[in-house]
Amino acid sequence: MMNPIIRKEVLFSLRSSKAMVLQILFLTAIAILLWLLWPAEGLQDIEGQQARKLLMIISIGELALVVLVAPTFTSTSITLERERNTLESLLATPMSALKIVFGKITGALTFLILVVLTGIPALFSLMLLGGVDPKEILAVVAILLVSAVYLGMIGLMVSVLMHRSYRAIITTYFVLLLVVFVFAIPTWPVSGKLIHRAGPIGAGIMHVLASFSPLEAMLSLLVPDGPYTTGAKGWPAFWQMYLLITIGITMITTLMLMFTLHRALIPARPREGLKVVERGQITGRTVLYLFFFDPRKRKRHIGWWQNPVLIKECRTRRTLQLHWLARATAIALMISIALMVLVSISVSALAAESISTISAMTDAIGILMIVLLILAGPALTSGAISSDRESGVWDLLRITPLPAWRIVSGKLQACFIPLLLMIIGCSPALIILVYFQKGLLPNIIRVMAVVGITSVFVTAAGMFFSSMFSKTSVATAWTYGVVLAMSMVTLLALLGKGIFGPRFMEIAFMINPITAVMDAAGDRYMSNYNLFQPYLYIISTAIVVFFILSVIRVFQLCRADK
Repeated sequence: MMNPIIRKEVLFSLRSSKAMVLQILFLTAIAILLWLLWPAEGLQDIEGQQARKLLMIISIGELALVVLVAPTFTSTSITLERERNTLESLLATPMSALKIVFGKITGALTFLILVVLTGIPALFSLMLLGGVDPKEILAVVAILLVSAVYLGMIGLMVSVLMHRSYRAIITTYFVLLLVVFVFAIPTWPVSGKLIHRAGPIGAGIMHVLASFSPLEAMLSLLVPDGPYTTGAKGWPAFWQMYLLITIGITMITTLMLMFTLHRALIPARPREGLKVVERGQITGRTVLYLFFFDPRKRKRHIGWWQNPVLIKECRTRRTLQLHWLARATAIALMISIALMVLVSISVSALAAESISTISAMTDAIGILMIVLLILAGPALTSGAISSDRESGVWDLLRITPLPAWRIVSGKLQACFIPLLLMIIGCSPALIILVYFQKGLLPNIIRVMAVVGITSVFVTAAGMFFSSMFSKTSVATAWTYGVVLAMSMVTLLALLGKGIFGPRFMEIAFMINPITAVMDAAGDRYMSNYNLFQPYLYIISTAIVVFFILSVIRVFQLCRADK
């Protein structure tokens, strides 16, 4: 604590209400999980298999919570200094760059390590059931601590490269999802054990990529011979390579931080000055963009039937201007065409298994659309109101005679338009499946219903958190946390298949968009839970609640200051 940077960062993180709320949520989630999984009347099998299953579920549950918490405290470490214009003052101090870097790293990782340490009693309580070696619990704690440092360093790396906090949080969540889940898929049965069907070079590359995943490292430690942990022949275990990778990531991030602090600060590039073009005036730009795509063209007056907030958003936000929407739609269509080609080739190659194969492809495309919503939705919606409050535009908006419900409605529509275009752009990949199997049309309609209501829910959740917090970075972190907890954390129920009851698993899957879209697509396993209609009811209710709470909050923000 002699380092002033460490003292400042630790006190700032521990004194914030955000740290207290996250700590309470983390401990509450662990307590509920332990209470649900504890054997009735303390009965335990002789071999201790149930205790080992509890150890696996609680360990992976704590790891998932660390993944959700990590970006909130580490990905904004450097970007906040830039936004507050304190980075120059920090560099002007007599402290060396190494001391500043060490202080930033220690301060950012302190809370994550504290979160892991508070979850240790839940792990050691499993020793009361027997069948669990204390050394194994210590190894799990070591993996959790290493993962906290590893994920925190990834957040710091992104914080070095980004200039805005909300962009850093969005990028960090995207990288973590890629590292934790996508890199590990080739080793899982869902991919047909792709790592075993590839050649020696391909299997080695997949083995190294899977070693980046803390989830794969935890599974390989707890279940070394399981169906999810068999790697390439002749390669070390995933958790062994994972330890080496974390050391490399830590060294690379430290060097990047030192390089950033040593180089001169580059001022932001000024924006190009805009020149308004009158209607009817022909210029090279209007010919290039076509007349109705020209962003410099003078706009018409807002009609009485139009929502002025929606028109304002469409004219000021880059993602809602016509030329950007046209480019995004074109990209989505190209992705859809690529999916259509892959589907056509796959169905032609697997014609003998057309029924099961096409149904599985419907699952895959539906899940892909949900994943795109999870990744892109919070980024597009969580800054609806908070960004206006940060820029000062909200003070102009609040003095207008617009009611709160109309402001929220216009913001919701503006946030929903890009998500709607993304859904429309990806939908042809589902439509082409009807050509191969006409009986899939009802399932495809159900899949589109789940995807559509999920996009509205993500928009409403982002709007609510954007109205509750004045910082876009905080609103983005909370939106990602809620969406990822619904779609990823609830999937942990699959690991406790023999422990959780069918009713508990059904309740956990009812709020999960991934399981709901699988049920809508006709997946044989998920169809046993009947998730489609309950999911629509629950999410519709949540959308209404978020909308009402957002209107109430906006009404409070529009009131005159006392």
